[in-house]
Amino acid sequence: MKLSNISVEQIKRDNSVCLDKGEILSRAEIKKIILSKFDNVYEKDNYIYGEYENHKFCLFFKNVSYLGTPHPFFKKRVQISLDFKKLYEKNKKENINTLILGVYKYNDTLLFCDFDSRTYINNKTHNSSAHVYTIDLLNGKRNGIFTKKDSKGNTITVFDEFNIKNYFAYKFSSSDIDGVEIFDTLDDFFNSMVKEWHGIECYMEMIENNFSNKFQPEWPGFYLEYKLSNFLNENHKTDLICYSQNKKKGDIDLDLYFPKLGFYGDLKAHSVGSGGIQGNDYDTIMELLEKQSIYYVVCNHDTVKDKDCGYEVTEFWNKAQSKSDKRSYGNKMKNRVYLKGYQILELNKYNKQYLNIFKQGKNSDGSPRNPKIMISKKRIDNFLVHFVDFE
Repeated sequence: MKLSNISVEQIKRDNSVCLDKGEILSRAEIKKIILSKFDNVYEKDNYIYGEYENHKFCLFFKNVSYLGTPHPFFKKRVQISLDFKKLYEKNKKENINTLILGVYKYNDTLLFCDFDSRTYINNKTHNSSAHVYTIDLLNGKRNGIFTKKDSKGNTITVFDEFNIKNYFAYKFSSSDIDGVEIFDTLDDFFNSMVKEWHGIECYMEMIENNFSNKFQPEWPGFYLEYKLSNFLNENHKTDLICYSQNKKKGDIDLDLYFPKLGFYGDLKAHSVGSGGIQGNDYDTIMELLEKQSIYYVVCNHDTVKDKDCGYEVTEFWNKAQSKSDKRSYGNKMKNRVYLKGYQILELNKYNKQYLNIFKQGKNSDGSPRNPKIMISKKRIDNFLVHFVDFE
């Protein structure tokens, strides 16, 4: 084993994150770890083969290490060299599954990272990489086993030495990894939703049921809040997720609370292609993150502007409020949205340093508005813990 030349983010035994030089394991060291930790495996042709419940597999194993400057310190990889394709095709003829397995070690922390081989077999580059992020390693360490899709649709599974059998059960037996109950509940909610929303229909539903934010101009986000609140109440899930519509002065301006986890969250409707995801008050979030994590539940959608549809939603909205200017807010009003997917972002004290500041400008009286946090698209994978694509 040798150490890297630069200190980057590492996962400690106590589930915390630090900056330190990484351990770069030799092929022989990785092989020794796998042979000692995995059952029913053996070495052949400098690779490791094995079998799980009649499923034959070959481990294409690599060291998990930092990419090098100028890449961010939260991003690591395994290198997928050209011999992967040759091995994959050879094993395929013999009905053997070729698995990409990264090994991460830092002092007493040992984690294994599976990267879905199907994602990388068609890569045409001579030497490509599969990426894993600090948030993935951290969740694998504290949960034992953790899987997600990243923003590019790549499936990553991180597990420790005590969950190797659970990993193979998930990989080969269609066994679910024990889901996070909150994630499962939100999956059920979004699965229950119609994926096309029209502004007039949404306003009518909120008005009919006297929703407190029924006349908000940015209706997709408030309609999302309205539907989630109803879902949680009707399905008796408020012990998992509490939605708070009405805030008192001095309350934390976050709409969600997770009682079993003891931390806050917020619900966002985000237009695809509109840049980074804007969050809440910067100072409030930064202070809160010193004490707890925060979940942002972000619903991504495509948008059709009302000005391209004859201002029909704008005129309905203004008429419903008895406004004289029937085109007020017309250039910003959305006519309809198409839901594309949703994601859960975890903000914590370790990744808060990667949040951007969004300056809101000034109020009507000239005083500056408080800045908000912004999550950049380039850094989103180090916040992403759950992603569902509706397409």
